[in-house]
Amino acid sequence: MINKLIVIGIDGMDFDVVKKYEDLLPTLSKMLKENNYPRLRSVFPADTTPAWSTIYTGVDPTVHGIINFVNVKDRDNSYKPFEFDDSVFKGKTFFDELNNRGYSTTVILPMNIKQGWEINGTMITRPYKGEMHVIPKSKESLYKPDFSILGTECKFTSESQLNSLKEDFFKKSDEEFRLTKCAIENENCDFLFSYFSTTDGICHDFWRHCDENHPEYPGENEHMFAIRDLYIKMDRHLKEIMELCPDTPLLVISDHGHGARPVYVARVNEMLHRFSYLEPKAGSDKKKKKFSVKGFIKKFALSFVARFGLPKWAVSIARKVPVWKGIFASGNDFDWDKTVAYLSDLSALKNYSYGGIRVIADDDKKDALCDEIIEKLKTVMIDEHTPAFQWIKRTNTHYHGEYLNRYPEIIFQLDEMYGADWNLGDELFEKKGFMHKLSPGAHRYETAVIAAKGIELDKSQYEMTDIRDIILSVFE
Repeated sequence: MINKLIVIGIDGMDFDVVKKYEDLLPTLSKMLKENNYPRLRSVFPADTTPAWSTIYTGVDPTVHGIINFVNVKDRDNSYKPFEFDDSVFKGKTFFDELNNRGYSTTVILPMNIKQGWEINGTMITRPYKGEMHVIPKSKESLYKPDFSILGTECKFTSESQLNSLKEDFFKKSDEEFRLTKCAIENENCDFLFSYFSTTDGICHDFWRHCDENHPEYPGENEHMFAIRDLYIKMDRHLKEIMELCPDTPLLVISDHGHGARPVYVARVNEMLHRFSYLEPKAGSDKKKKKFSVKGFIKKFALSFVARFGLPKWAVSIARKVPVWKGIFASGNDFDWDKTVAYLSDLSALKNYSYGGIRVIADDDKKDALCDEIIEKLKTVMIDEHTPAFQWIKRTNTHYHGEYLNRYPEIIFQLDEMYGADWNLGDELFEKKGFMHKLSPGAHRYETAVIAAKGIELDKSQYEMTDIRDIILSVFE
């Protein structure tokens, strides 16, 4: 029995999707309604790794330092996400703090935690490098986590394999719930945290098949209810958890929202070029090039993956040897002696509608240059009624931690229909997106989910940095 609090983390669950299917999600809907539909905003960028790091520690990415921006120009990759181990979390998480206060905890499949560590209670880690860990080891025979289900990659699957992929997501959700239920029935502790992964994955792979408003929605199809049905499954899991622990408060959170990956592109580097902040390398003028080798390779690669998928060995090589990134965003494209601003490759690679701009200037002049660039970019319009940027700001007006230099100097949110694109071109806005062909769903910044039973959520707007305090306040 869990005595004081259960926290269920659901990766990528989106507030607007919950609202869309509200009548089919009675458990979640009731929790939201009873708390006046509170909103939860992700960290920036709205990626899984920095978001869960913030949830665990209660501090933003410029404080914990786990950030997913990369600097294309920097050959030393000093802005590449560093490989981190459990030492960055051990002793700093909300469950460690509860242990320090004398409470026992159970932690099931926590995102970002790899080997795990001994706590006052039980921890089961997620698959990492072919292993899972049950701590203490004496409880392995009780839980028996099924690595063959939990260890599936579920990445870059071809269209012909979507049925099998969908089955994998639902099996994984059931196995994650089985471990959660086993903990509820066998652990006598004060606190349980359990993480569910599959809502994020199914949105990434099935969004265009399920969203009737998507520009490439194929019409009625066999996968059109995949996302809806997994949300229904998660709602039923929550209902059963409540029935097992009717008197225990329950908090449900997601790390970011989910929507369509943009099919249309906004060429941010081209905007910077037109305002004279970026200069192409001599001989690479976009108007003079009749054939692009990179464009051909990119088109071939995307067509191959769409037809055949990407095997696990290829995913592994791509992670370890990221030469392929140069196909999509290359630091060789520009004259760096004459360029003072350029797109961060968070967006250039993923075609997300949010991203950042790196600015090259002396420290005492950088803020003024950033402000100048921001004011220029605010004037860019998609049409006479629609600004290109929903918002754009200096990063140091948003975050202030010691790892601020891992961010680009400017961050932005485009209109959600448009993904930031690295390439120059005659048109600023065009239907030329590419990543939606591999992964049609994308993360959203404003639409994470927070819902509760037995906990009063009295704010209309929450931030990721609030979650730790909400959890700890239950034990005060």
